[in-house]
Amino acid sequence: MGMKQTLLFHRAYMGIVGLMAFATLLFASVATVQAASNTVDLDRLFEKLAQSESPEQAAVIEEGIWQAWAQSGSATVDLVMLRGVKALTQQEYAISLDMFSTAIELAPDYAEAWNKRATLYYVIDDYDAAIADVTQVLALEPRHWAALMGLAVMFDDLGRKEPALGAYRAALEINPQLDDAQAAIKRLKVDVEGRGI
Repeated sequence: MGMKQTLLFHRAYMGIVGLMAFATLLFASVATVQAASNTVDLDRLFEKLAQSESPEQAAVIEEGIWQAWAQSGSATVDLVMLRGVKALTQQEYAISLDMFSTAIELAPDYAEAWNKRATLYYVIDDYDAAIADVTQVLALEPRHWAALMGLAVMFDDLGRKEPALGAYRAALEINPQLDDAQAAIKRLKVDVEGRGI
C-alpha cells in the first residue's frame, strides 16, 4: 500500500471512528432524554393516581405506570425479564430465579427486576430474600405501591403487625384505591394502636 493509499485509508478509518463516537454520543443523549421524559411521565401518572376517585380510574393509571416500569431501557434485559416472568407463571422457579438474577446483574438500577425476583422469593416462601429484594425496589422506586403491598403482606404473615401497618399505609398513600390495604389497615390498627377512647 502506497503512502497516498495509507493516508486515504487512515482518513476513512478516522472518519468511521468519528462517526461511531458521534453516534454513541447521540444515542446516549437520546437515552438520557427518554429517561427524563419517562420520569416526567411517571411523576404525572403518580400525581393522577394519588388523586384517583375510583378503582376503575386508578386501574387505568396503574396500567400506564406498569408499562413505564416494564421498560428497562435495554432490549436484552427486557427479553431476560420476559423469560423470567414466563418461567415464573409456569412454576419453573429455578429458571425464573436465574433470569431475574441475570437481569439484576445486567441492570442493577432497574427496580422491576428486583421486584420480580422478590415476587419469586415470596412465592417459594423465602421471605428473608423477598424482603431484602423489596428493600432494593423501594430504594430505587419509593413509590412502588405493589412492592409496599408485598412487604406489608409478608410482615403481616410473619406477625410483625406494626411494620405491616406502616407498609399498608405507605402503599395506600401512593395508591388510595387499594381496597386490600384499606381492609388490612382497619384490621391491624386496633391491634397496633388500640381502640382509642
